[in-house]
Amino acid sequence: MILVTSAAGHTGGIMVESLVAGGFDVAVTDIDPQVKEIPGVKQAYVGDLTDLHFIQSMLKEVDQVVYIPPLFSPQEALIGQQLVDTAAAENIEQFVFISVTHPILTTLLQHVAKRDVEEHLIYKGMETGLTYTILQPMHYMHNFAPEMVKSTGEYRIFYQPDSRVSYVDPADVAQVLKSILIKPAKHNKATYELVGTEPLSPNELVQIFNEKFDTNATAVYVPVDEFLDQIGATDLYFRKGFEQLAYSYSTWGLDGNSNVLSWLLGREPVSFTEYLDRFELK
Repeated sequence: MILVTSAAGHTGGIMVESLVAGGFDVAVTDIDPQVKEIPGVKQAYVGDLTDLHFIQSMLKEVDQVVYIPPLFSPQEALIGQQLVDTAAAENIEQFVFISVTHPILTTLLQHVAKRDVEEHLIYKGMETGLTYTILQPMHYMHNFAPEMVKSTGEYRIFYQPDSRVSYVDPADVAQVLKSILIKPAKHNKATYELVGTEPLSPNELVQIFNEKFDTNATAVYVPVDEFLDQIGATDLYFRKGFEQLAYSYSTWGLDGNSNVLSWLLGREPVSFTEYLDRFELK
């Protein structure tokens, strides 16, 4: 059985749905009780991944682990490192870490935490023989919500609208994940950068959106503090992580190369236009 963490989140939900549809036996965990409502899973665990005993009890019941980190947790690195240690102690057949493209970027809190987990996982793999794979997805396409843009006429964004960022379709990441879980030995000790598109600015995203749906939406820059207030984010670590994200994206953007993802998929990755094709907006 495969354990997927952070399964009640957007990314986790997409991964779990794909695995269940693919016939895998899936267990899920999240601190959010809604994780128990995910259809098709064999087991759901509600709990806090900062609890050592909770981690240990879950990993006694599963064979493979897909670790999707919690969003902007100050204990993210410690959680990941403990999951790795427990997986090795329990002789887990495979540990898949859903990291991030370019975890070496020190201007981003969530990248630094994932870099630390990657390092720990590599050392533990060499020390114990733990089978592992690291996936490094780019910025997910689902962060652009077509329904919201259509209804409001705005794509409200917390970094500069002309700054360019690459994207990846989470469904493409899910397809790669399935192939890796089927053949752990083939992908053992591999680190795969998963980039789907060329870098696109919010202005360019909206232009593509307008051309497809015959609308006149605009990209609207919202200062990060105002953006965080609007979504009710009061946690200090969460706010600092978002502030660093806004600064980094506004200053440098974020991009990468799609060759590895194309190779793993056996086709070209989903483009932003193809992503929009899934939506029927009125």
